[in-house]
Amino acid sequence: MNRIDTIFGLQTPILFAHRGGALEVPESTIKGFRHAIQNADTDVLELDVQLTQDGQFVVWHGPELHNVRIQGQSDRPKERRRTKIYHYDWQELEGKAWVADPEILSTPVHDRDLSKVPGDQDRCLMLLVDFLSLFPDHPLNIEMKKSFERKINDIDRKGLKHNIKTFIDILDAAPGNRRIVVASASDDRIDTFREISEERYPTNLSILEQLTLQLFTKKMKNRALETSYHELVSSRRIVEKVHGANGSVFVFLTEFGPLLPAIDEKIPSQKEIFDILDRGIDGIMTDRPESVRKIMDQWE
Repeated sequence: MNRIDTIFGLQTPILFAHRGGALEVPESTIKGFRHAIQNADTDVLELDVQLTQDGQFVVWHGPELHNVRIQGQSDRPKERRRTKIYHYDWQELEGKAWVADPEILSTPVHDRDLSKVPGDQDRCLMLLVDFLSLFPDHPLNIEMKKSFERKINDIDRKGLKHNIKTFIDILDAAPGNRRIVVASASDDRIDTFREISEERYPTNLSILEQLTLQLFTKKMKNRALETSYHELVSSRRIVEKVHGANGSVFVFLTEFGPLLPAIDEKIPSQKEIFDILDRGIDGIMTDRPESVRKIMDQWE
């Protein structure tokens, strides 16, 4: 059944482009997010944010850079001494780091050769502030990664609280008028973000809140259950319970831990998507937004 979800205010089911569509285009790039909007008619852009060594907020899942060609670094990732984004200052990556097509992911890391990755501007890694300016009106789901916990300096960026304060300042200053949901797999990150932001932004349910949901029901203002597509954690009963508490349920088709494998490594079947939507799910997050959009439109 179609409904207006309580988080984004959009008619369901909502399509999220995970990393812009990481199995269709170079992930987390201008090229990828434009594909998600223009070719997949994506409702919400999903992105991750990592911190560089000097504390810049970059749109990247990572933290590894195994599918990124970097000027001045070996084109064979196995030969690099620095492999993660927080091993670099932003000036080493700005305009010099280009994301490969998703086909490279089928090649084992130790066999990869990135020398043929085009040095196109729309493949470059980008700062969060630039992304927010380039896509000012599209709804967003932003995940804070573990590098938010890193110490940047001894003055104003000593760890998680300082980094989240700077992150919130960036979100507050962003142009446009759109809904932004902030998520994390860490309860500490989510709790800290809620405290500093004074709950001005919707967030995902913490792990503790997800466990509590199985036993109790309480109102979920500005809360979304973001979990796996698997019926074990997003059954019709759980969906109805979340809806009854005034929340929304968004599920990943991607891998959600070792026990819940991805179903969008290949193009999902109509039956797989229909079975998920029939439970009343509010939204689907996928690395294949163009393919999944076609199936979702058939269900509608």
